Amino acid sequence: MTIDIVVFAASLLLIGGLLHVVPRLTRPDLFFAVTVAPDFVATPEARRIVRAFRGVVWTSTLAAIALGAVTHREPAAILLQLAGFLLAFLVARRQALGHAVAQNPVIEVDLTAPPERLPGGLIVALLPSCSLIALAIWVAFNWDELPKRLPVHWSVTGPDRWVAASSGTVFGLLASNLFLCLLMVGGAWGVLRWSRRISMTGPRAEREREFRRRLAQLLIIVEYFLAVLVLLPFFQTSAKVTTLAAAALAVLGVAFLLILVRAGQGGSRRGLAAGAGANGDRTPDAAWKLGLIYFNPADPSILIEKRFGIGYTINFGNQWSWLVLALIVIPLIVEWAFLR
Repeated sequence: MTIDIVVFAASLLLIGGLLHVVPRLTRPDLFFAVTVAPDFVATPEARRIVRAFRGVVWTSTLAAIALGAVTHREPAAILLQLAGFLLAFLVARRQALGHAVAQNPVIEVDLTAPPERLPGGLIVALLPSCSLIALAIWVAFNWDELPKRLPVHWSVTGPDRWVAASSGTVFGLLASNLFLCLLMVGGAWGVLRWSRRISMTGPRAEREREFRRRLAQLLIIVEYFLAVLVLLPFFQTSAKVTTLAAAALAVLGVAFLLILVRAGQGGSRRGLAAGAGANGDRTPDAAWKLGLIYFNPADPSILIEKRFGIGYTINFGNQWSWLVLALIVIPLIVEWAFLR
C-alpha cells in the first residue's frame, strides 16, 4: 500500500470522524436543521436517529476507502462518501421533522454592540497578500535570480508537483495564491461584518462574538499558510524548511479548529447558563431548503450560521450573495485550470 493511499484513507477517516460528531456541534435547539425543544437531543428517540445517521456515514466512508484503494479513483470515492452523508442527513432530518416545535418569535436588536475588527488589525490580515504583491514586483526585476522549477502542489512529504519557471506559470502561481489569500481575508471580514447575529446581549452574545473571532483567526492562519508555500520556494529555501513552516501553521490551524469544535456552533457548547433564549438560530424553518440551503429574500444578511455543522453559509435569497459567490467561484475555476 503506497503512502498516497494511506494518506487518502486517513483523510476520509478524518472526514468521517468530523461527520460523526457534527450532530452534537449544532445549537441545542436545532436537530438536523429542525427546530426542536432543547432537551430533545437527550431523548432515546434522538439518540436512535443519531446512531442511524452515524451508521450510514461510517458505512459509506469505509466503502469509499475500499473503492479508492482498489480502483485508485479518488474523486469517485469522495463522491461516494458525500452521497452517504447526504442520504443519512436527509433521512435523519425527515425523522426529526416529527419532533419540530414552534420557533421563538422574539427578535433582539442591540444598537450599542462593540465593533468587531480583523484579528491583529488590517496590517496583520493583509501582510501575506501584500508580500505576494511585493514578490511579484521583485520577480519582474530579478527574473534571472529565480530557481528554474517551482512547486505548485504539496503532499505530506513536501512538494510533489513542479512547473518550469516561465513567466506565465510564475505570475499565474502568484496571482492564484494572492486571490486565495484575499479570499481568506474577505471571509474573515464577512464573518465579522456580514454575518447574521443571533444573541445580542448577555453571555450568549459574548460567546457568539468569541466564536466569530476564533473563526476569523483561523482564516487568517490559513492565509499565512498559503503564502508560506509560495514565498519561501521563490527565495530558494529548501523544501524541508518550507514543509516545516507550513506544518507549523497547519498545526496551529488545527488547534483553532478544535477550539471551534469544542465551542460548538456560535459558542453554544461553552457552558452557558440556562435561561430564556431564542429557539434555534432565529431564521425561519421554511427558508431552509433540505436543511442545508438558506433562501430568504427578506433577510438582508449575506452570511448565516449553518444549521448543521460549524461555520456559515450564504443566504441565496440575497442578490449580493450571488455576486460574492461569483467572485469566489470564477477565480477558483481559473486557478484549478492553471494547476491542472
